Amino acid sequence: MMEKHINYRSVAASFIFLSLLFAGTSCDREPVEDRPELPPVESLVMDFSEFSQQPGGQKSTAATYENFLHAYFSVLFWNAATTVTFALPVAAYGYAHQQDAVYLGDHTWEWSFDFPWGNQQYTATLTGIRLNNEEFSMEMVIAPVTAPAEGVKWFDGVVRYDHTHATWNLYKEGTVKIIQAEWNKDFVSEAADLTYTYAEVGHEQQGSYIMLEYIPDALYDAAYTISLAERLVLIEWNTETVEGRVMDSVRFGDSEWHCWDSAGAGFVDRVCE
Repeated sequence: MMEKHINYRSVAASFIFLSLLFAGTSCDREPVEDRPELPPVESLVMDFSEFSQQPGGQKSTAATYENFLHAYFSVLFWNAATTVTFALPVAAYGYAHQQDAVYLGDHTWEWSFDFPWGNQQYTATLTGIRLNNEEFSMEMVIAPVTAPAEGVKWFDGVVRYDHTHATWNLYKEGTVKIIQAEWNKDFVSEAADLTYTYAEVGHEQQGSYIMLEYIPDALYDAAYTISLAERLVLIEWNTETVEGRVMDSVRFGDSEWHCWDSAGAGFVDRVCE
């Protein structure tokens, strides 16, 4: 009987080839079609720039600025509670838009980068995870470059892939939710709105909210609806001239609009037409 000789070298080579082939076909390759695209900064950050400075006139003039000033002070609480408190994560989110995401596997992407803020260097990690065919989640953690283990979660949220809707939670100390935000955008009409609800448990303004709306082609194409514990304030203005009006039944004792003139005219009170 003829003996059969096994070529062990050939078997080993075949085993290695099959192992590499299996590894290559079973690895978690990036599903490029599901890669999240960061929504615009406006989906997270409310714009208070047109109500960031008080008007002022000459003491010798009889002009008054009460209407614009009331709008300014009504916005002030939210401006301080968000723009100042969350300046660091807002800066980090702006830098994130300049970075490329790295795929980590399991439908998870990461934007990781260092950035300067104030007099310090920070490292930020923004993680996006596909939740389903329509939505992905996001979470931002920031730490000093010198102490990367001391990272704090600043915000998280859920975003639609088509960027028509997003919900966010903004935190202090990594665990205390301060602001719950909701953003909507119609990319056909360009209408959009962003609402901040104050969520800190036990705070006197818990449940209060401010909504910023953009209504293209309207005379007053921007508006704030401000609901505080003791009152409701409505503010409307034109984004080009900043001419606008305010309604507050508690402050003015009526349900009428109270108007001010354009920025070029110094925000002087005027009679509503």
